[in-house]
Amino acid sequence: MSARVWWLAMLSLAACGKSSHDSPVPSASAAPRVEAAPAAAPAPPACTPACNGIERCDAGRCVPNCAAGEVYVPATGPGGFEMGRGPRGAMDQKHTVVLTRPFCMDETEVTVAAYRECVNAGTCTTPQLNDLNSNFRPEFQRDEHPINMVNFGQAKHYCENHGKSLPTEAQFEWAAGHGDGRKYAWGDLEPTCENGTADFTPGGSPHSDPAGDVGCHGGGTSKVRAHPKGKSGWPNGDLYDLGGNLWEWTGDCYVHYPSDKVVDPDPQAHPSIAGECYVRALRGGGWNRSKEALRVAWRAASKKTYRVPALGFRCVRNPR
Repeated sequence: MSARVWWLAMLSLAACGKSSHDSPVPSASAAPRVEAAPAAAPAPPACTPACNGIERCDAGRCVPNCAAGEVYVPATGPGGFEMGRGPRGAMDQKHTVVLTRPFCMDETEVTVAAYRECVNAGTCTTPQLNDLNSNFRPEFQRDEHPINMVNFGQAKHYCENHGKSLPTEAQFEWAAGHGDGRKYAWGDLEPTCENGTADFTPGGSPHSDPAGDVGCHGGGTSKVRAHPKGKSGWPNGDLYDLGGNLWEWTGDCYVHYPSDKVVDPDPQAHPSIAGECYVRALRGGGWNRSKEALRVAWRAASKKTYRVPALGFRCVRNPR
């Protein structure tokens, strides 16, 4: 073979190699590759019946879903709990109460800062800024203290403006006492100013100056959460000052307890207290009262127009 023929043959082979590797031609029978779609995750089981506004559905179960600053308090169960401490016929006679619905309760009394925010928004009215019957002058600038000097209507309006309500006496007593017979919200330990369970006045304040310089801290309210040893603990959080610091408005009229078992007591549904009433029930005891007023079952009363230094409130959120 001549050199020219050999050179042309080599060029031909090189061209064939380049065509087969650099410019592939797909086979007509080759099918495009299709990625398989991932399997859809199974839908979580639904809750039946549907959860209410204070619970959410989690794996087929309704679980607590209270907002920040609230504590989930469960229903009592079908057996209920014994409410009251007096004999049959007394204002606070013992009787059984069943709460079939849980609720979310404010972990503290409503603070000055929270109430002032409502005032600044033009929704709430200003509390009374001094007490004409004593030397005690509440200050509307103590942000971390509970608001006081508000009457029943102001407290009720604040709660309703936040989608809540004032607690019933039954809700307050169940939240504080758990239905287990304890004396105080924290247990049976007797409160003292030294053991940090509550702000109160050993022996009670003098009638001549009920809002004077008395109390464990020299008169007036304490900051909320200032007495952690006095908390009422629930699995989803702690409730503070259900005994001491301030008396608290409830949604109930101050009337005789019923003698028979009651299921989900409603102040407006009970025939003896339907409609508006002038005297309202209070709970919790205050910084100017003795340790007796701090007991779980203790109740007191106030005219709904009263605005005094040792009276405030907290709210509850009920299921829809």
